[in-house]
Parts: sequence; C-alpha cells; structure tokens
Amino acid sequence: MKRILLVSCLALLCASQTIAQEIENKPFGNNLEKLNEDFPVTDTLVFDFPNEGKLLLLFNHTEYELSDLEEKFSLILKKTTKFPEFQTLVYRLSEEYPQTQTEAVILDLEREYLPYVDQLELSAVIGMDFTGGEFTPVVGGRMMFIFRKFDIGASFTNKVFFPERIEGNIKVNSNWFANLEYRWDKSDPKSNTANMFGIGILVNESKSQLFTGTTAQAFYKRKLNKNMSIQVGIIATENFKTFYPTVGVRFW
Repeated sequence: MKRILLVSCLALLCASQTIAQEIENKPFGNNLEKLNEDFPVTDTLVFDFPNEGKLLLLFNHTEYELSDLEEKFSLILKKTTKFPEFQTLVYRLSEEYPQTQTEAVILDLEREYLPYVDQLELSAVIGMDFTGGEFTPVVGGRMMFIFRKFDIGASFTNKVFFPERIEGNIKVNSNWFANLEYRWDKSDPKSNTANMFGIGILVNESKSQLFTGTTAQAFYKRKLNKNMSIQVGIIATENFKTFYPTVGVRFW
C-alpha cells in the first residue's frame, strides 16, 4: 500500500521555487509564474511508494480540499505498477489551465503508469460513402497493432459501385484500396479509437468504373459513439489530375 503524507504550505512554498523547473505539467510560456501569482502554492499532497518513488501534487487550498484530492488520486495510484523507482514526480494542480486540471493529471498518470499489454486487433470494416456523386458501400478487413498511446496498422477495403443496369441486370464493380492507418485518443487511457488518419492506394486487378489511372486516397475518421464513426476524405484519380471529396459512416 502507498503511504500518504500531507504537507502544509510553509515547507512547500520554500520547495516550490527550487522544483518549478521539474514540474511535469508546466503550462505554456510564463503561465506557471502567472498561476503562482494568482493561486500561490499553499499545500501539497505526497504519495510515497514502496519502491522509494514519490508523487507530489502542489496546489492552492482555495481550489481543492485535501480529502477530495486524496480520494481521487488514491483510486488511480493503487493500480499503478510502473511508477519509477527512486524518483519524485511533481505536478501542479489548478483548474486555471488545461494541463494543470485534476482530470488532465489523472489521465497523464493513467497513460504513463497503469499496467498495459500491447495487443493485435483484427476487425471488419463496414460502412457507406458518398463518393463523386455516388453512394458506395464499403466492406473490408483491418489489422491494428495496439500500443499504450497510439495504434498503427493496415486495412484492405472495397468501395462497391453499382453501375447503371443494362437490360435489368445488376452488376457490381469492386474498387479495392490498401490502406495504412494511424489511430489515437489523448482523452482515453484505455482506448485509441477516437481518431484515425489513413492513406491508401487503389490495387484493383479488374478495371474500375469509378476511377482511372493511378488512384490514391487520404481520410480522417472520428468516432461518434461505440457503434458509429464519421469519415471524411479525398480521392485523387486519373494520375492525380482529378479529385473527389468523400464523406461517409463506419459501423463498429
């Protein structure tokens, strides 16, 4: 178990000047000095780890209650297994700046020090695009290597085009793209699925009825909820002479 120490203002006011350059979450520019003027450090919460590591949280008592901070951070720190040995990490707490807000500090600790195992994910790609004035269903497969702070992988996707019927016959024209993809989410320590950027190239063996010549695409996907994402992009075709914007949805 971690041992929790509460240190009051006088000791910390002396120490804060010497450790300011070591603060992990400094606000940009001279905002740390401004923060210290508006909300000077009056207290600190110290978490003492069995491996001789320490976490110091510097704050002004008008912004936080010690008991509230202790409760919030204890829940996370009880799960940490990778906290550095013989090191003292210092964070400044204040709701005045994004980097110093309690939720931002907790998120940073979760992403850095909670146990994590790299994974390999295989999944299906299912959706619908509006491409160059045509609705094109999209199907395919994806392989992602999942790391703590980002995912990277590839997908093989087919934009399915249905040409105009000839004598009532339905024909299907496949347009296969090989894609490289990068996925990230700075707001969730347990998943990187919120944002994705990808680039791909048309690799059809049969003639495409949507595209001609060398064709490539770039796209960005944003997750809306657990089951749906929106994707926007651009396709360059005819040896990069013609460009089509695309917009669509992806499921799961």
